[in-house]
Amino acid sequence: MHVPDGFLSPQITIPAYAVWAPLWAWAARRHFGRAAVESLPVIGTLTALAFVIQTIMIPVPGGTSTHLVGVTLLALLYHPLVAFVCESLVLLVQALFFGAGGVTVLGVNALAMGLLGPLAGWLAWKALHRVNGKVAVFVAAYASIQVATLAVAGALGLQHALSPRYFPLPVAVVLPAMLVPSLTAAGLAEGAYTVFALSLLRKANLRGVTLD
Repeated sequence: MHVPDGFLSPQITIPAYAVWAPLWAWAARRHFGRAAVESLPVIGTLTALAFVIQTIMIPVPGGTSTHLVGVTLLALLYHPLVAFVCESLVLLVQALFFGAGGVTVLGVNALAMGLLGPLAGWLAWKALHRVNGKVAVFVAAYASIQVATLAVAGALGLQHALSPRYFPLPVAVVLPAMLVPSLTAAGLAEGAYTVFALSLLRKANLRGVTLD
């Protein structure tokens, strides 16, 4: 799901950075002050788990693969902006040390997987959690990864429209190639992971872990 370096031109990456950087700084100041000290162990653990599961590739037909994101639970337990801050750090480490994604496209990837996806999941959970808690968590995680996938595909499609020299495939090709594995494999796995992780946290009875 990561957009690699070289796939997007400065026409997209610079505006994405212009949005991502101040938003990240504001979110970090707002949600990681003294009041968040008790929650930091859980937040750090879930961020580390997100980092790990994003390195696990799920093979899909066509000779490619997809992967989970794993930060929807942070959005549900704390706030979508907490997920945004943490996923941005995950993506930065991946770009600098593991060659996943890239530094020039960090803003795009972070906005897609760290903000838009978790925000959509949080909104879905808000709409459904009073009906059925576990179903709402599953739907939230499923919706989150679909929105993130759509955002990445949209960025690639926009790049093709602006300059096919950077990305030669039109959105009519990119969208199904990304969305079908996301709908049929990654989304289901993301939902199952999020429900399972939440159940473990509740059994551990950790302080600061509430989902009302």
